[in-house]
Amino acid sequence: MYKITCFATISPENLGDALKGLRFTSKRDCFEWQLDGHIFRIEPFKNQPRDSLKGYRVYFNGSIDGGIYLFDSALGWLTPTISGIEYELYHYSKTTNDWLKDLNKRPSFKCLDPRGIFIKSETTLVIVNDKVNFQIRSPKGKHLKMIECLKRIDCLREELQPVEIDIFSFQKEEVAI
Repeated sequence: MYKITCFATISPENLGDALKGLRFTSKRDCFEWQLDGHIFRIEPFKNQPRDSLKGYRVYFNGSIDGGIYLFDSALGWLTPTISGIEYELYHYSKTTNDWLKDLNKRPSFKCLDPRGIFIKSETTLVIVNDKVNFQIRSPKGKHLKMIECLKRIDCLREELQPVEIDIFSFQKEEVAI
């Protein structure tokens, strides 16, 4: 699931009213949109400042194109400042040690800590609890470009995601004469 940390000028109460037209449901601590097993959730920070930007965490699963569309529809009109983007990769057959061995074998990933912190192209990978957490944080005083960062994480995710091949799904190729 992707997680985007952003800040906007709107209060959670006003955001909830604005999202009703987009068919978001207001839950206890979040605003949620669901369809066909896909979730797009906006969670306001617990302790919000009174006069400055309000913090939100946006979670979504599914494709990044769908997440970008829903983010733009729900929050794009507020021109939010994005300070962090994360993704958590889990595979049922991989343990923490398997991920460590896999990343240590790849020269393109630089090991920062042998316990499970790697970096590649400004993306930090943290291995914890049999999962790989991809993190991109904005430098102090700057904000991230969401689409570029999501695509960078998606490319790394595809690079690390184990490929499962079903040999019975291949069909016989015939040559036309």
